[in-house]
Amino acid sequence: MKNSVNLPFNMAEKWQIRHVIPIVIYLIVQLVPATFPSFLSKSQIPSVLGWWLAIGFTVAVIVSFYCLRPDWQKWKAEGNQTDTMDTLKWIGIGIVLLYVSLISVNLIDAWLSGGIENIAKSQNTDDIMKAIQVIPILQVMVVLLGPIMEEFLFRHIMFGNLSTKLNFIFSFVLSGVIFGLIHGDNKFLIYVAMSFVFSLVFVKTRRIIAPIAIHVFNNGIVVLALYATT
Repeated sequence: MKNSVNLPFNMAEKWQIRHVIPIVIYLIVQLVPATFPSFLSKSQIPSVLGWWLAIGFTVAVIVSFYCLRPDWQKWKAEGNQTDTMDTLKWIGIGIVLLYVSLISVNLIDAWLSGGIENIAKSQNTDDIMKAIQVIPILQVMVVLLGPIMEEFLFRHIMFGNLSTKLNFIFSFVLSGVIFGLIHGDNKFLIYVAMSFVFSLVFVKTRRIIAPIAIHVFNNGIVVLALYATT
């Protein structure tokens, strides 16, 4: 493999249309539920929402896979992807880096807040966990489909295309800030830190499965922690 952190992600032909399609589908899946209250009763919304998101994200992931596949094939043909063992190594490194960064951000948060007991909970995580308790099928979206789709969008499409015009640091900062803002959470720096780790592993492996594996692992731990404390 001949890549470095500053080697741009050269996309295959017709990448513009192929990259727009996943974004459009993602927006449709996310925005349509806002219309549910206009034609569904309050009691019907949780069930319909759960199935809409589960089916919608499944379709989005499948369509996105085929849209982005030509890029992966191009990187493989150019010899820019890591082999299986190196990919597994970077997944392991990524998991370690992820939790080191999360612990570091939380320690800084504790210092600024005047103690661990004063650290505010992640509003986004709280909302997701409450939703899972009401709509159990959302576990599939939170643990598997959500991370896959987010890595397709934020790592492959956003970070990958930014890297063709900016170096790794600027691409990371911009994509990380947008990743944090999209989640609309009070733990903004945590999402930026996560984005950095995912982007680093992606750029070192040129395999989207690597950041997906780390993202899925992290979300799975969060959901397991929910059941362990309830």
